Amino acid sequence: MQEVELHVERARCIRCGACASLAPGVFALRGEAYDVARQPATDEERVLARAAVLNCPSHAIRVAR
Repeated sequence: MQEVELHVERARCIRCGACASLAPGVFALRGEAYDVARQPATDEERVLARAAVLNCPSHAIRVAR
């Protein structure tokens, strides 16, 4: 699977925690918003991170290739 680089637009994050629920090693709460704790390293983590992107209700997560 193709590598991705994730970014969270923290101003848009509503702190629902969907991203961290789907990909707990990739996303973490940092202060007032969730952020990328580390970039996904395995195919499984990349799949879970993409699920987090799709499920983010505020569309705060961006993927760069």
